[in-house]
Amino acid sequence: MPPDGDATVFDHYRTEVEAMLAVGRPLGADVRMLERAPIGADERSVLWLLASALDESVGPVEPVELTLVEDGASDRRVHR
Repeated sequence: MPPDGDATVFDHYRTEVEAMLAVGRPLGADVRMLERAPIGADERSVLWLLASALDESVGPVEPVELTLVEDGASDRRVHR
């Protein structure tokens, strides 16, 4: 559940964070994007922590597959 704020904007930036890291963009790219995002400080902090955690856990031995689902994004991890 996102912190107080516009869930649609928060969800958009959460998806962006996940997608950028999944395609190999550096953590710094996420940080720069979040610095310019029109979101509150709490939402920015949550997304920065998410990016940091994903950056440490995503690697060549742990592939990430993003799946668009109706009415929101899935939190389920996908392993092949």
